Amino acid sequence: MNPKNRSSWAAEEFAEVRLGDKRLDARLIKLCDRFSDAPESPINQACVDWAETKAAYRFFQNNKVEVDKMLAAHRCKTAQRTKEHKTVLALQDTSYFVYTNHPKTEGLGKMSLKKGKNVKNIYSNGLIMHTCLAVTTKGLPLGLLDQKIFTRKLRKKDNKKAKPHANLPIEEKESYRWLETLEITKELTGSTRIVTVCDREADLYDFFLRSHQIDAPVLVRANTDRTINRKSRYAEKDVEKLWENMRKQPDSGSYVVEIAKRSKSKHAKEREVRTATVSVTIPVKPPCHSEASRHPNPVDCATPGR
Repeated sequence: MNPKNRSSWAAEEFAEVRLGDKRLDARLIKLCDRFSDAPESPINQACVDWAETKAAYRFFQNNKVEVDKMLAAHRCKTAQRTKEHKTVLALQDTSYFVYTNHPKTEGLGKMSLKKGKNVKNIYSNGLIMHTCLAVTTKGLPLGLLDQKIFTRKLRKKDNKKAKPHANLPIEEKESYRWLETLEITKELTGSTRIVTVCDREADLYDFFLRSHQIDAPVLVRANTDRTINRKSRYAEKDVEKLWENMRKQPDSGSYVVEIAKRSKSKHAKEREVRTATVSVTIPVKPPCHSEASRHPNPVDCATPGR
């Protein structure tokens, strides 16, 4: 590829960015070119010399450099690229950056909790990043539609007056990020057909309800063996569960999806090649602790076979 063509993307991508100083705008474009040439290298190796390295660190430390302004310019370009395709997938996922071994780093939040042998509670420190990446149905990345980096706020256990977490409004929960990003995606892309794809963490009634309300189709891997025939918010007999219901359904059509083989790792079991087929429409009921359960309002969802 011609180097001139390769480096021109940053100037085009951030043509509309305004950081409050033209020199900062130019530095952003130059840094993007440097980092794209060496995406796996640290800052000092990606830059051509020490002077450029110092300029990069000064750029990141400058208070005028706002992430939201840079992301806004990129998101607009991403939204424009989605219009060139009939259907686009919006992939939502969350990443966790652990910096427990960086004791002098400021602004980190407490994340997972472990029980130590000599210490009762051991927290890992770090940051959480929720990202929405737009890709074509053939897997071509188009850019980010949204990205949030935040720290986790732990609930105080000694507050007896606090509401149980399950009874909190969805807006007060960390899981609200799935709904918020869905709304941003819909607002950015307008009439373009966008299908949001999420893992099991997004298996939330509120997420399906918001998808239905704003007409934004989603594909979520099921995590909860839901009761699908509940008529009230109270316990009932003879309830029917999702997994058992799925096993009874006749084939109403099929689409073969190949699941690739996966080697055994520290965090995952070995997986052989297999296929997934079939989908059926079922109503998803609101959870019993939800405010919506007072007037049950099922949301029809196409649920993939297991």
